[in-house]
Formats: sequence, structure tokens, C-alpha cells
Amino acid sequence: MLTTASPQTPQQALDAAGLTARHWVVFGVIALVLLADGMDITIVSHVFPSLVREWGVGPAQITFIVTASFVAMGLGAVLAGRLADRFGRKTLTIGAMILLGVATAVLATAPNVEMFALWRIVSSFGLGGVMPVVLTLLADLVPSANRGQLVAIVSTGVGLGTTCGAFLAGAIIPVAGWRTLMVLCGIIPLALILPFLALVPESPTWLVVRRSAAKAQQAMTKLVPRSEVSPLHLVAPVGAEVDTGAFGVLLSRRFAVTTALIWTYALIGLGLQMTIVQYLPTLLQAPVPGLSTGQSSLVVGLYGAASTVGNLLLGMLLRKYSRFSVVGIFLALSIACLILIGTNPAMDFPLLVLMMSLTGLVLPTVLGGTQNIFAAIAYPARVRATGVGAGSLAGRVGSVAGGITGGTIIGAGLGFSGFFLVLALPVAVMIGVVVGLKTDARRHGADGPDGGQVDTDPLQTTEDGPTEQRATPHMRV
Repeated sequence: MLTTASPQTPQQALDAAGLTARHWVVFGVIALVLLADGMDITIVSHVFPSLVREWGVGPAQITFIVTASFVAMGLGAVLAGRLADRFGRKTLTIGAMILLGVATAVLATAPNVEMFALWRIVSSFGLGGVMPVVLTLLADLVPSANRGQLVAIVSTGVGLGTTCGAFLAGAIIPVAGWRTLMVLCGIIPLALILPFLALVPESPTWLVVRRSAAKAQQAMTKLVPRSEVSPLHLVAPVGAEVDTGAFGVLLSRRFAVTTALIWTYALIGLGLQMTIVQYLPTLLQAPVPGLSTGQSSLVVGLYGAASTVGNLLLGMLLRKYSRFSVVGIFLALSIACLILIGTNPAMDFPLLVLMMSLTGLVLPTVLGGTQNIFAAIAYPARVRATGVGAGSLAGRVGSVAGGITGGTIIGAGLGFSGFFLVLALPVAVMIGVVVGLKTDARRHGADGPDGGQVDTDPLQTTEDGPTEQRATPHMRV
């Protein structure tokens, strides 16, 4: 029990209390928010066939909408992350959910493709802002030893959301039309705002840094029973008051290498993810392997379902083992799967189903949101949202580049097996990036589960201005 009145940072108090039942309530609400976010990410792709029939929309217009949406998501992520570090994670999450919900619902009123594109871009700003900020909030609210695990597991909500969106589109569009689907997809995030407001607290660390110790105490009561929280004397982490811009911290001498590596990881990872998602159905229905529409849909569905299992497995392993080792092993297994597929172009359908399911278990798990785990742990709390958001921006840039690269690979005539064999090379580069992250973290004493950023900020104020200081291990109460 937390029965001491000695000064503690909020993170020290959370670490001492451990996971409580209230943490799981918060976790559940955030998982639902990410499910709604994931649903909206891909829902428009199910609407495009209707737009082609209704408005005669061509490939160039669809490409513009998709590309502009990804750019808006990236800009929304970095902007929301920066604002969240200044005005609060909870406030910005709600703002992004409102923007996402309203703009998505308004899509139903679009009279032409131009207005549809405009409202989709607006909704994409909210769409991009929700994920990095709400993941940062979760990272701030849980014990440091559980941070990587819970961020990994809750991220499965995005994948489940894309699956739910596909089923929802299949059920609603034939009966009520795409406009009804847009209204419903706009209402869902808006409906989640009330439980989010009631059950999820603001980050106690952010509150106490902003000189709101009383509000930080109130936030703690939503995570730990009041009888255990009331004696706490919460204080800000040492050095957290240093007025250095968030991007200044990310690009400081202490974090420059970490930031460059996380951005590289995100750019390659999400670029490959988008390449596979965009072109997998087309490749499966090519002359080799020559699957039917039903067969290719089954393969794609099993690939996606396996990725959900893979994320849960990743989360469980992160509870016991180093994030660098676990991600590195998943990447190595991904390369093995890619080589097996790439060197066996004549696989029959049952073997192809098996291989794609095994690949789905590891590859999309580390291509998707793994950079969010690295960023949430690497950066101190006061710039964490900016760090996660900036990584998301790099990933969205990679998504745009991935779509172009995938088309180039297909145009080269490499076929299904050649396509996957080529992907093994950038995945190998990602292993090198993980090795670099581990080396840099070890050099700064930040390779533990909390990244070494719990109780002290790496930028301390001296007579000569901000200087770097290694973080000290946090105290146990």
C-alpha cells in the first residue's frame, strides 16, 4: 500500500502500486477508442466502389484522396502530439475524437468527390491525432514495467477496428448505402467521448509538472484506491520544469540518435505495411498463384487475424523480456517467412494459407505500431506525446512511399514470390535499426523497461543552459 507521505513522482507512486483493476478499466476504454480509430482508417476504401458507380470517380482521384489522407494523418499526429505536451493528453484526445467523428459524419453530405475529399482530409487530421496521443496517455498512466506490454496489446484495437470496419461496410452498404455507413462511423467515436471523460484520467505526471498537484492527486484516485493515494506527496520529476521545446529535446544530443532511428524504423515499417495491404489481393489473384477472389479474401483475412494474435503475443513477451530482443526475434522470423515464400513460387493453396498465416503472426506485428512502443519508452513524459506523434508522421510518409514502391515492384514483373523476397531486404535493415536503438539506449543507461526516464529529465538547467544528465533509477516505496 502507498502509505508514505514522502515526496514521490507520480510514476514512482504508480510503480509502487502496480497494476490495479482501475488500470484495466482505463485500458478497456482506450482499446475501444483505438478500435474506432482503426475502423475509420480503412472505412473509406470500402466506399470507393460506390463512388465509382455514383460519381464516376477514377483511379487518379482515389489515389489523391488516399495520399492526401495519409499526409493529413501524419500532420495531425505530430501536431496533436505537440499540443498534448502543452495542453494535456486527455484534452487533445477528446479534441481529435470530436474532429474525427464530426468530419466523418459530414462525409455523408458530400455532393461530389471534391467535397468528399475535403472532408476526408479534415477527418484524417483527427484520425492521425487520436492514436499517438491516447497511446502516450496510456503510457503515462501505467507502471513503467508494464508500459511496453500494454501499449503493444492495446494497439491490437486498431487491427480489430479495420476488421470490424470491413464487416460493417459489407453489412450496411448493400442495404442502406455508403452515406449511412459514414454517419455511423462518425457517431461511434463521438459516443465514446462520455465514457472516456468519466473513466480515463489526465496524466498525473503532466498535471504535476504543470503545477497542478491537487489535480494530479485526483487523477491518481482513478487509478489507485483513494485509501492508498490520499497520503501521497506528489512532486514533479527532477528537471521536468526545464523550458526546452519538445522538438529541441527530440533532436538534442541525448536523443538525436534515438529519434533518427525511431523515425527510420517507422518510415520503413509502415511503408512496408502499406505496400502489403494495398497490393496483396492483386498479387494473390495474379496468374501465379492464381487464386480466386474468395480464396484471396480468405488468405488476406487469415493474415490479418494472425496479426492480432501476434500483437497479443508480443505484449506478453514484452512483460518478461527486452523490447529490443523481442522485436528483433519477430523481425528475424519475418525474414525467414519472406524467404520461404519468395523461394517457393509454386505453393499450392493449403500451403500458401499456412505460410501467409505464419507470416501474419510476425510480420505485421513489427511493421505496424512497434515504433510507438520504442517512442513511448524512450522519451521523458513531458515530450512523450510529441515523440510518439513525430514517429507517426515518419510512418505516414513511409506509407505514401510504400504505395509508390509497391507499384514499382509489381511493374517490374517479379510476381507474388518475387515481391515478398524483395521485402526481406528492408526488414533486415529494420533489424539493424533495432540493434542501433539498443546500443544507444545502453550507452545512456536507458535499456531497462522504463527507458531510464521516470524520475529525471535528461535536460537539466545549469548556468550554461540545458545540459544532459543520465536519469537515475526511480525509488521504490
